[in-house]
Amino acid sequence: MMLYFKPAVFAMKDTYQIFVKTDCRCTMWVKIGDNCYHDDSNGVLRSETTIHKMIVPMEELDKARNYTICGRRIIDRKPYFTETGAIEEYSFSFRPVKKDSVRFYHMGDVHDYTELALPAAKAYGKMDFLVFNGDILNFCDSIENFNTIYKISSEIAKGEIPIVFARGNHDMRGRYAEKLSDFTPTDNGNSYYTFRLGSIWGMVLDCGEDKLDSRKEYGNTISCQKFRERETQFIYDVIESEEYNAHGITQKLIISHNPFFYKPADPTFDIEDDLFNEWCRLLREYIKPTLMLCGHMHALHICEPGGSIDNRGLPCLAVVGSDIHFDEYYIGCGIEINGKNIEITYTNDKGEIIEIIKR
Repeated sequence: MMLYFKPAVFAMKDTYQIFVKTDCRCTMWVKIGDNCYHDDSNGVLRSETTIHKMIVPMEELDKARNYTICGRRIIDRKPYFTETGAIEEYSFSFRPVKKDSVRFYHMGDVHDYTELALPAAKAYGKMDFLVFNGDILNFCDSIENFNTIYKISSEIAKGEIPIVFARGNHDMRGRYAEKLSDFTPTDNGNSYYTFRLGSIWGMVLDCGEDKLDSRKEYGNTISCQKFRERETQFIYDVIESEEYNAHGITQKLIISHNPFFYKPADPTFDIEDDLFNEWCRLLREYIKPTLMLCGHMHALHICEPGGSIDNRGLPCLAVVGSDIHFDEYYIGCGIEINGKNIEITYTNDKGEIIEIIKR
């Protein structure tokens, strides 16, 4: 068994979902101390896949600070007396997010241009976690497209720090878009969820496609309106639970590929006005986040409530933190939060820090 990339450790609620891509058919599990967490389907170890997913308790991995990927090659899987190889192991150290100040990098809108995005992320240096904020892929037209996610995570996170993943509208396009949830973290199949990393509580929201379901471009393959309605109920459920007010939380993040607080001038993209107004109201009146992170616009904005592109009642400071001009340049941003101070660092594909802004 050979790991195609280093593991991707995604934060999801109070767990980590560890994804591993291999170069052969094998069974797989994660070992933390004496405990093993298998990739299984109702007790059957999965081997007819080259992408494996193991769910482990966040508290346990944070305490252990290391884990081991274990697997056996499948030689011949038969109804009786299946033939497998010896156990192969790969160990990784892990750095949980600290309780005080945090430093992380935001990447969105990569659109498969990994050769541009990687130098930008590396220019930010050491980070506590990584945020993928949609359109990391340009399309999901083949299984190989998903490699972009794991190539970047392997080189930047290296299996050693957590990753937060949000879906973008381009990630919904192509014949394998329906398989994205097999390759990325979900909460019982849902691409919207909450997470906890140290003193940070976060919510990932997914606006789906950026035009009406009936648009000809989608060819009768999209049902995002109902999806967003279910997501609205999810926000209500989170508010009812008040999990964002749990002990030890000092910062609250909202991560959404599409900056839904902005009302586009082009009517083609002006959808769900009432629903997005409601999302902003719920965040503003109940959750009261510290910071919102967005992409999608292929531009860089730091948005204050009531500012020029706040059309729906922005609940907090928002950073639209990714810019790309295909095959020419890429810009992402690092974020450092220390108490009430937020520092935003823009880095580019040449490995340069191009601007630092403090709020």
